[in-house]
Amino acid sequence: MSGIQALLMVLESAEKARDEAVSTLEAARQAHASSRQQAQSLNDWRQEYQRRWQSQFQQSGGMEIVRCYQDFTVRLGDAVSEQDRRVDLAEQHMARCRALLIERERRVAAVSQLIERRQAEMQLKQNRQEQKATDEQAARSVRMAQSQGMAASGMATGPCTL
Repeated sequence: MSGIQALLMVLESAEKARDEAVSTLEAARQAHASSRQQAQSLNDWRQEYQRRWQSQFQQSGGMEIVRCYQDFTVRLGDAVSEQDRRVDLAEQHMARCRALLIERERRVAAVSQLIERRQAEMQLKQNRQEQKATDEQAARSVRMAQSQGMAASGMATGPCTL
């Protein structure tokens, strides 16, 4: 297996890992967006609940209803806090996924750059070999022309008998 083939296999593996990181990051983004949306819905619902019951209390409200309202708002506040915690965790997970993707993209870029450099080195080596072969062929042609020229000039200057 040539060095380039091995590097191409490494590149393929790095690209696959990068593609997996892209998928993981997208899933993390969706989970984060879903958590954020759920937190927003809970907050909206809590505000609506408070607004509705405050108007109800203005009309009439016994102590038992007030205690139920307070207990429920405490539980609803706990649910909002828990969802906010989940949003934070999802955001942290998304940040880790983004960092992993960046790392894997850098690896793909590094391997690609190494392949390009090796291919350039191989092309340079091939060009030098071709130039050497061309130079050697030219030198042989010159020597052959010189030897043929000497032979022809030796015949012309040699003794002539008639």
